[in-house]
Amino acid sequence: MNKKFLAFVAMMVMSAGIFFLLGDTGGSRSRETEKTKPSGLPIFLSVSNQFQEMERPPVEFYHDKHTVALEKEGCGVCHPQDDKGMLIFKYPRLRDDSTKQSLTNSYHDSCIGCHRERANAGKKAGAVTCGECHVVKEKSQAMEHLSIDSDYYHTLKDTYHRDCIDCHKEEKKLTKKAKVLSWKEFYIKKKEIEKATWPKMDFDYYLHYQHEKGLEKNCKLCHHIYDEKEKKLVYKKGTESSCRDCHRKKDEENRRSFQKVAHADCINCHMERSKEGKKTGPYDCKGCHIEQQQRTAKEVAVMPRPERGQPDSVLIGIKDSRMKGVPFDHKGHEAQSLTCRNCHHEKLIACKECHTKNGSPEGGMVNLAKAYHEPLSERSCVGCHTSYKSKPSCAGCHHQLKSGLSEASCLSCHSGSFKEVGVASKLGNPKELLPANLSGDMTIKTIEKDYMPAKFPHLRIIRKLTEISNASKLAKQFHSNRKTICSSCHHNSPLEAKKEIPPCSTCHSVNMESQKTDTPGLLGAYHRLCLGCHKEMGIKPINCTGCHEEKAGLKTGMRKQ
Repeated sequence: MNKKFLAFVAMMVMSAGIFFLLGDTGGSRSRETEKTKPSGLPIFLSVSNQFQEMERPPVEFYHDKHTVALEKEGCGVCHPQDDKGMLIFKYPRLRDDSTKQSLTNSYHDSCIGCHRERANAGKKAGAVTCGECHVVKEKSQAMEHLSIDSDYYHTLKDTYHRDCIDCHKEEKKLTKKAKVLSWKEFYIKKKEIEKATWPKMDFDYYLHYQHEKGLEKNCKLCHHIYDEKEKKLVYKKGTESSCRDCHRKKDEENRRSFQKVAHADCINCHMERSKEGKKTGPYDCKGCHIEQQQRTAKEVAVMPRPERGQPDSVLIGIKDSRMKGVPFDHKGHEAQSLTCRNCHHEKLIACKECHTKNGSPEGGMVNLAKAYHEPLSERSCVGCHTSYKSKPSCAGCHHQLKSGLSEASCLSCHSGSFKEVGVASKLGNPKELLPANLSGDMTIKTIEKDYMPAKFPHLRIIRKLTEISNASKLAKQFHSNRKTICSSCHHNSPLEAKKEIPPCSTCHSVNMESQKTDTPGLLGAYHRLCLGCHKEMGIKPINCTGCHEEKAGLKTGMRKQ
């Protein structure tokens, strides 16, 4: 009998005995993948962090999948422990990263060694061959095939590669089920390394309150400072700050990164409480790294206010700035946020401590004025307020208006007195502001050749926008003029109560379409304004017949030329 065929049969028998982690034991790799979709997001395992050159695609490692499969054995199967019995979340447990090959061997010894050990014990196990872990996918980034070099491809001399590839060649096909394999797929060097983007975990007011209750306000379990005299970490009431105040993105001197602290301290605490039969938090990946934020500011607002000695309100100002101070409702803003870090950085201190009048190194040389007025910053006043303008309820008007600050904006904040805080009044009944001869409904006949005149419910729209404005505390503060609602449509007209406003055709001419001008024609202005508002607010109609009823003689789709 053909020796190659015997080798093929032997290989098939051996492959049938391989058990895949949490998968079916009798199917092929592709069939196993279809039946057992991986849970959660993958962690891309690669030695490229220390050694950039790669010979194979990174391994997609599903942590939660292993957590479930190894629940009885525990996390200590993969992770080492310190002298206190606490898990150290590094992998591999026996890790040698002195060279690229030694680090690669560390992964292979841990992963493949465990899989083989479990398979020999008759348990479900994972892959043990290169191509089963280092999978080439269509979604992978740009790749480059290495040139054929007999010295490089010395692995083709071993039994696995020689027999498998030889059997699955296009011209041979010893069996109909033998899919053609390209040797190039086994040897691929990636130009870029794939990485998984995990959702960030926000420790909001709700989670903080849950920890306060569960730990009976034992703050020292999480909060501490370094005592220079005693040379150790101690808890001092009143110094509680964000974890990121000390623990940054990367390890610094004797300080671990925030990622290491969060995984080591939080997970170990949760696991310890679980062993004691106490109510605790999650210790799997998807328990913290959720795809979407589960809570809104309105939901978090019902939580008790964190006690950090913060003022209810404060007059924001800086010496010799010559600008009146800004009365700031600190408590009110807390109710609109999910965490203190929505405004503050790592340190929970006043902005002017780092952002001085002229700027300081502590504040990245960003002065106080820019820190408050930077429109692109998530933490500045103007930047945060600008983001609110993009919400559907506000975007209908604000997408038409010029962005940035106006002269009127300064006076809305820089009042210099607490008397102005919380006195923003609601916009009154718009009917009281309109001229007596103005009808509540208007008729627009701009394209009456093709469509019936459009009915525009003028008063009803103004009332709806007034209602939206009055429901927003932020809008009430800045919509101080009762005619503000009118400005989004009547953008260049003087606005006075009971006074008639020039018609749109005063600036937007019917015959202006062909002229070279930045001002759109009347037809363009109507559609840009009306349809633009509807699209931004997500309301109907947004098509022609939603506003314009077709004329009876033109319903066939033919239009007069």
